[in-house]
Parts: sequence; C-alpha cells; structure tokens
Amino acid sequence: MADDVNIIGELLNQLQSPDFFEREEAVKKLGSFDSDEAIAGLVTALDDPDLGIRELAADFLSKTNSPIAAQLLIRFLGHDDIGTRNLAAEILVKLGSVAVDPLVENLVDEDHDIRKFIADILGLIKDKRATKPLCEKIWDDNINVGVSAIEALGEIGSPEAIPDLMKAYDEIEDARLQAVEAIGKIGDPSTLPKLYTFLKSDDPLVVYAVIEAIGHIGMEESVSQLREYLDSEDRSIAETALKAIIDISANNDWRLDIELPLKGFAEFLFEGIKQNDKRIIDFTLSRLPHCIDNNVLGSFIDILESVDEEVLSRIISLLGDIGPTISGALIKKMESPSAKTRLIVLDIIKQFVDDKLAGEIIKFSSDEDPGVREKIAYVLGVSGNKDAVPTLRKLAVDEVGHVRAAAYRSLGWLSTEQEADFVFNGLDDEYPDVREAAMGALIIIGGLQVVAKFTADLYHENPERQRLAVTALGMIGETDVVEPLQKAINHPEASVRKCALNALMRIHEGVDPAQLVIALNDENSEVRKAAVSALLSIQGEDAIPEVRFLLDDSDIWVKYHTICAIGELGVRRYGELIMPYLQDSQDIVRIAAAKALAQMKYSKALPILKSLNQNDNDDLAQAAGKAVEILEGVQ
Repeated sequence: MADDVNIIGELLNQLQSPDFFEREEAVKKLGSFDSDEAIAGLVTALDDPDLGIRELAADFLSKTNSPIAAQLLIRFLGHDDIGTRNLAAEILVKLGSVAVDPLVENLVDEDHDIRKFIADILGLIKDKRATKPLCEKIWDDNINVGVSAIEALGEIGSPEAIPDLMKAYDEIEDARLQAVEAIGKIGDPSTLPKLYTFLKSDDPLVVYAVIEAIGHIGMEESVSQLREYLDSEDRSIAETALKAIIDISANNDWRLDIELPLKGFAEFLFEGIKQNDKRIIDFTLSRLPHCIDNNVLGSFIDILESVDEEVLSRIISLLGDIGPTISGALIKKMESPSAKTRLIVLDIIKQFVDDKLAGEIIKFSSDEDPGVREKIAYVLGVSGNKDAVPTLRKLAVDEVGHVRAAAYRSLGWLSTEQEADFVFNGLDDEYPDVREAAMGALIIIGGLQVVAKFTADLYHENPERQRLAVTALGMIGETDVVEPLQKAINHPEASVRKCALNALMRIHEGVDPAQLVIALNDENSEVRKAAVSALLSIQGEDAIPEVRFLLDDSDIWVKYHTICAIGELGVRRYGELIMPYLQDSQDIVRIAAAKALAQMKYSKALPILKSLNQNDNDDLAQAAGKAVEILEGVQ
C-alpha cells in the first residue's frame, strides 16, 4: 500500500514534466490505479496543455465508478476554457448514476452558470433521483437555470415533475415553451385536459409546442382536438398539427377512425417521404388513396427516384391498387425526361394494364432508353392486347439483346401459331437469354406446327438449335413429342441425347422403356446416368434388372449415380444388391452405398456400417453414422 502511495506521488510529480511522453506515461499508469489520489491526478491532467493527454485522462476517468471523480470534475464546470468545461461535462454524463448525488449537492453553487451546467448534465444522465432537486431549481433566481431544470425534467421523464411543470407554465412566462415540451416528453395522458386549454394561447409558438406535446403523448382521442388546426392559416401550425396526428397514428398502429383533409398536405407528406422520415412514410402509405389524385400524382412520382427500394416497392404496389383512376396522369408522366421515372411509371401500370392502356403505351415503344423499351415490351405482353403484336415484332429486332428477349417472351403470351415462324428467328440470336426467351414463347404458343418445327430442329445444322429443340419438346410434354424424343436418344450429339432422356423422364406417359434401355450403353457417361434416372422413374423397381450392370460401370460417377438412384426407390429387398459396395475401393462409392442402404431400411448392413463409423475419412464416417442412426431406429 505504501509503495502504491509512493508510486502515485511520483506519477503526480511526473504530470508536471515538460516532456509530453513522460506526462502521457504518467496518465497511463495513473489509470491503472483506483485510489482517490490517482483519480485526482487524472482530473488534474484535464488541465494539460496537450489535447491528446487531456482526452487520454478523460477516457480513464469515464471508466471509473468513483463519486470522488464526479465531485472533482464539477469544479471544472466553471473553468475558463470552454473545451475543458465541455470535457468535464462529457465525463460526468458517462459516469452516470454515480455522479448524480455530487451533482445534486452542487445545484446550490453560487455560480449560476455552474448550476445551469449541472441541470443540463442531470438531464442527460436521466436518473429519476434528480427529479425533486430539479423541480426546486425551476424557481432559481436565474431564468437560464430554471429553464435548464425544466428541460432536464423533460429528459428524465418522471411524472413526479408534472405539477411543478404545470405551475411553471402558469407562473413563468419565459419558460412556457420549455414547460410544454417537457410535459410532452414525459408523455402522461393525464396532462391532456390541461394541454387542450393551452391550445387557446395567443402565442403561436406556445400553440406550436402544445400541439407537438399532444402528438408525443400519442392518444387517439387527441386527434379531434388537433383536427381543426389542420385548417390554420399559419402553415407551420397546420403542418405541426399533421405531424402530431402522424405521431398519434404511429402510436396506434396506423389505425385512426377519422377522416382527415390531407389533399392540401401533399407537398409536406411527399417531402417527408423524400427525406426518408419513416413515420411520415408509413402514415402516407396507410392513407395513400385519400391523399393522392391526378393533380398531385406527377410531383409524387418525381420524389420516388429518391426513396429506397423497400419504400419504392410499397408505393408502387399501393398505386397499383388505386389503379385505372390515375392512369391518365401516369401516361402523361411517361413524357418525363428521367428514364428512372418512366420505369417507375411502367412498374405501376403493369399491375392493372388493360387493352386500352396498352394502346397508350405503344406510342412510347421507341423510347431512347433500352431499359424502358424492355419494360414496355413486358407490359404489352401482360396486357393481353393482341394489337400489340406488331409493336412487339419491332422490339424483337431491337439493337439491345434484353429488349429482344422481353419482346419474344411477350410474343409467347399474345401470339398464335401464325407468328411461330417469326418467333423461331429468335432461336438464332447471338445472346442466350434471347434464344431462351424465344424458346419459351414457342412452348407457350405450342401446337402441331411448333412441335413439327422443333422435331425438324433435332437435326438442325446448328447444335444450339438442336439443344433448344430437345429442351422445348420436353417442356411441351405432350404425347405428340414422345416419338421424336425417343428418336433423339440416338442423336449424334450427347447433349441432345441427355436432354431427350430427361424430357422423357418428365413426360412418362407413352414412353417405351425399351427405347431408353439402349442409352444404358451410351459412350457418354452423362447420357448413361440420365438413362438410369429415366428408366427408374418410369418403371420403378422393374427397371433394376436392366440398370444393375451399371453398378460396376467404369465411370465412378455413373456407379455412384446408379447406387443413389436405386436407393431412392427405398425397396428393402435390393439391399443385398447394394451392400457389397460398402467395401468398394472408392470412398465415394461406399458413401453412396451407406446412404442408399439407409433409404432402403436394410438393417443387415448394420455391422459393416458400424465399422465404417470410425473410418479415417470424415465424410464416409459421417455417412455411415447417419445410416446407423436411421437403421437402429427401424429395428
């Protein structure tokens, strides 16, 4: 202990050194002690000429839990240097509740500036123990101290202060605004009757503050009291009343059973949305149908460029619900110089577009922005207006690939078989998304002509056309395509053979399994795997005698796939067929066998699986362990 006292004494002397690094070291070492002497030294360091050292000392002091620190710091509230005063105040706030008693004791300091600073700090600490002392300071000889005490009481929020705040409103004219604000922050509904009487004040600033306070309290009953102020000639009063009603609405989950004259507040509401004010956004969207019409829609659309994606999505959805009544103003907004605005308009229109509206949209199909042209192609497609087909044909030869893709997709929704030859042109496009869109359109158009054309394409000179043809025939999925798909099993291109098998697996009906068996001996491993899946999907366990020889295929992944496919059937009696593969030389095959045997509920495999549970290969051990868990649950 004596040693600590000596060390601290030396450190206090070191704080007077002209060398910055020695003073800095002294502060750091003092920060490791919690004695009153060390804390006093850190407080002394707040007078150091170097800002870095002052801030270092402040950091240590903020982490103490000492009333002594608070008591010593209070003296600095009267310091000549404003920076030091503010630093001391900041530390006291961080000390929090431990500083309350020393601060309250010094509320009687003869310096009114210090009394004011103390009131401010107590307000920031928000400890209710300071309520009564601050109520007494409302009546301080210095008005600034009284006002700070009132403001601090508002921050603390204790209802205990309400009688004194009400009295202050009545008796201290210069503190009325602060008293009302404090009452509002406390938020006690019992104050509302008195606040309603304050609304009759001749001072517009007081009325403004009272309205805000009523809004902060948040009771639905107050809306009827505030409604008349929405018609105030003083625009700031009217907008404050609306803001208070918005606060009340938020406090009541946006459910207010009262009509409000909102048409005149469009600019105020829209500016709030633009500024990303969440309460104004939620309130406006909850009442959008009541505050939007063709007269203000244009300016409303303009602000949507500045909102975030989540808000934009909500607004677009709500405007879509309002629907055709605003279509005229939306079409007019398509003349906006902003491509983003035009895109937003199209996102709204697409939700309720009909034949008539589609006719209006067509005239914008030559828009300079490719994104707009792309969106127009989509909107025309969902409109169902077959008169849009000529426009979509033009967009299908647009210079931009995404526009062409959108046009082809829409042609699929609107076209008849007569348009099929034109849509087939899209299969030769340089971009895959356009080719896929054209293929999708042809699948939707369907019909014998399309099937015949795709069947012919199975042997097109372009391999991509072959791939698209077999994919499309599989997706059309009608019995008419079974024969050409079965023939495609012998196609020279492996990718076409594989696609044909996958398509036949999906179709099932009318498929001749004998045609699929041929593919089990295909030179391409991916085709052999597809053949296994197709046969087992179509014939179930009846296909096992045909596919079982692939359990010993030279390609490990064909082997793996065949084991997994047989396992997925879940037929227990074929467990004997799979169990030998638990002892295969390849771990991946043993993993497949473990999973398959678990699916088959083949309990005879338990002894071998338990031995694999301790295998050095973590993946194999995990698969075996999971299989054991499943099979033991079956027994």
